[in-house]
Amino acid sequence: MKILLYLVACVCHTSSAQNFMGGSREDLFSATSKLEDLLSLETEIVRMVDKYLEAAQERIDTIRRYVNDYRELHQGRHNHHKWTSNASHPAAADDALSSVVAHPVDAYLLLKRLTVEWASVEDAMNQHANATQELVQRVVLFREGSSFPAIEDLHGAAVALVRLQDTYNLNMTTLPAGTFTGVGLLEQEFKSSKPLNARDCLFLGKHAFNKGYYDKAIEWFEAALERSDDEGDTSASREEIQPFLSAAVQVHDDILEKRGPRGADWQTNPLPVNKSLARKLRYADVTSNKFVPKLYQQQSEEEEEEHYSRLCRGERLRPIEVESTLVCRLVSSASPYFTIMPLLLEEMSLDPYIVVFHHFLTHAQTEAVIELAKPKLATSRHRSPDGGFISSMVRTSKNAWLREGVNSDKFLINLTKKVEEATSLHAIQPSAGEDYQVANYGIGGLYVTHTDYLMINPDPAAYSSWEHFMGDRFATFMVYLSDVEAGGATVFPRAGVTIWPQRGSAAFWWNLYRSGAGDENTRHGGCPVLHGSKWICNKWIHYNDQFRKHQCGVKTWDKLVFP
Repeated sequence: MKILLYLVACVCHTSSAQNFMGGSREDLFSATSKLEDLLSLETEIVRMVDKYLEAAQERIDTIRRYVNDYRELHQGRHNHHKWTSNASHPAAADDALSSVVAHPVDAYLLLKRLTVEWASVEDAMNQHANATQELVQRVVLFREGSSFPAIEDLHGAAVALVRLQDTYNLNMTTLPAGTFTGVGLLEQEFKSSKPLNARDCLFLGKHAFNKGYYDKAIEWFEAALERSDDEGDTSASREEIQPFLSAAVQVHDDILEKRGPRGADWQTNPLPVNKSLARKLRYADVTSNKFVPKLYQQQSEEEEEEHYSRLCRGERLRPIEVESTLVCRLVSSASPYFTIMPLLLEEMSLDPYIVVFHHFLTHAQTEAVIELAKPKLATSRHRSPDGGFISSMVRTSKNAWLREGVNSDKFLINLTKKVEEATSLHAIQPSAGEDYQVANYGIGGLYVTHTDYLMINPDPAAYSSWEHFMGDRFATFMVYLSDVEAGGATVFPRAGVTIWPQRGSAAFWWNLYRSGAGDENTRHGGCPVLHGSKWICNKWIHYNDQFRKHQCGVKTWDKLVFP
């Protein structure tokens, strides 16, 4: 019963993290651009508080001088009376008080202290109370007039940190101290300005448990115990933490025994924590089980998640025979636009056909896109099973939509013309290509595995007349607007492809077969950002407007394999 009560406490404490992104307020943790704005907000609040503290210190000094003068005076009188009278006599105390007012100067000073000086003390206390109330009101107004974080943002950041730990197998010996080694094009060590304390680790363990990461919850509770011992129980005591650890271990082993090590909404270690359970015959071969990639075929949710995580960590899942056929080449796409300066194309996969155009945009051009998008950023949404668009932890980012030609700006029009020349596709007309979607990913920002094509409902009534007119998303052109210091790759679990973000480069792939049917092997996801900021820009090109450029294939599964 006691364990169940602790589990209820876990769930109640973090339940708001499940659904807050569907609310009306804009979250702040999901985009680094918003987090950077918070630094400016905090600077202004600290300035106000610092000014308040300076004035408060002057008022406190006035009050302290009054108290100290009183103590010094009476301590001196006490010492004098001690040597000039019999202190043990019953009347000694009365004589001591009488001696204070016996001298006319002392009497004058007493009256001065309780009139002039006390008035100063009273004034200082009133000013202090008024200043405190004024500061509180100013901070409240400041918070109401700006984007200030709510407790839901802290819950979201906690879930994101647990996801990072899980996806990248972060070392729990160093992570609570704020240190980890990144993954990506350049592996380097990152260290936070301040470590997590025992209370932080306990908080993260509760979130891990609530999200079904039972193996990670145990690690966080164990880390909380270790930090508590190091701190001397200053933030969270061993007595508070231990029941949560015991409960997590029991639930972990129970889930593993009854449901297995991994499911759609839970995961455990391959072996029970309880050593007597771990000796069961069913676990005898667990340590010898070796991961075998399952590519170019249907994957269960658990298999897809496993492939996704391994690719995010930089593991190579394809056989060398496949990767050895991939080349880098210069292409002009039969366009005069690229005759003098052809595009540098790197083949990432031939089936499905996925390529990267290196140095497609300059640093200045990527910065221009970001600046256009920043004022319009809003929480990203994704297609729900019922066809509507929702925001959730499936996609943690903020995005903005940019349309060509707005405010007579030709920059985006020229960018789209370059996309058209590179891909030999129509993209500038509204029926041919969507507006640019610019996305910024924050703490652990990700987009779980999905397809870019959307028209998968067999019921035609599920889509608008405009969607039927445009057709589905034929191809994706995605420009990386920033480098990412660690993590943040784009991965294709079925194809075994990992694309690391490089500022100015652009990834391109076909979402549909020539017939218009969706290619399931293009399922892809955005890996969590481990360190840094990730900005991307998507241009989705639609099917129906390309009929003059690319005719349907003879067979349903005929593919396009260019540029």
